[in-house]
Amino acid sequence: MSSSGHDTTGSKLRHPRLGIIGGSGMCSFRELKIVAETRSETKYGLPSDTISICELGNELVAFLPRHGSKHTIAPHKVPYKANLTALKDLGVEYVIGTCIVGSLKKEIAPGSIVLPDQFVNLTWGRDDYSEADGSSFIHLPMREPYCKHLREKIIEVASGISLPVVPQATVAVVQGPRFSTFAESRWLSANGWDIVNMTQYPECYLARELGLCYSAIAAVTDYDVGLQESLVIDPRHMDAILEIFRINIQKIKSLLLAFISKAVPELSCGCASTVLKAYYEESL
Repeated sequence: MSSSGHDTTGSKLRHPRLGIIGGSGMCSFRELKIVAETRSETKYGLPSDTISICELGNELVAFLPRHGSKHTIAPHKVPYKANLTALKDLGVEYVIGTCIVGSLKKEIAPGSIVLPDQFVNLTWGRDDYSEADGSSFIHLPMREPYCKHLREKIIEVASGISLPVVPQATVAVVQGPRFSTFAESRWLSANGWDIVNMTQYPECYLARELGLCYSAIAAVTDYDVGLQESLVIDPRHMDAILEIFRINIQKIKSLLLAFISKAVPELSCGCASTVLKAYYEESL
């Protein structure tokens, strides 16, 4: 085991029930008080970086930067399995992943906060399922890939702090790290998908495999290039996009702080079913 700061192993701390995976722009969460740090080897290797065990009021939260603390891990190289397994090993039950996205629809403007409820996987070559015992696997239902109950709680908290959110959306997950071509972007939009991102798969799916409730908070920084809107990724617009990026990160942090302050709820839903948990606890 390698650790940074203080390891939680053997400590008297309550385990964190909520895990936050910080995406681009959230390599740290300084608004939370760090009470311990750990980076333990999992059966899938090390997670992206040190996991900070943080405290807000009476709630403990595990925070992990998806791309590493210095944002050095590309989307297709993120150790998704190790990240989620490390959080589960700490006792985490609910995971909220933050991410930056581009909009595929004119009505979802830059600056919007979106809570996706569906994904379309367009990635390849990613290690995207966990063998139960090295030789077997299970077929998981993915009609609702994101935890509906966790998403509804986030919507409720957002309403309480007067933060508008898009309550449902389909995210097209592309390989990255490059952005889409004009033709690719037009195709994504033509399919009726709402936003585009590089990291929601396999993170969302692997959380389901581990019996973790997972929801995402996505921040729109720009229109994807195929929309031909004024605010697309382009050197001429970078100052405006970076300003939206900074404001969006503050919105996400405000929403997360409000969510944690309300106390992490007890949820009862299919993604954290007793059957699924029992399967993995017996098999892994």
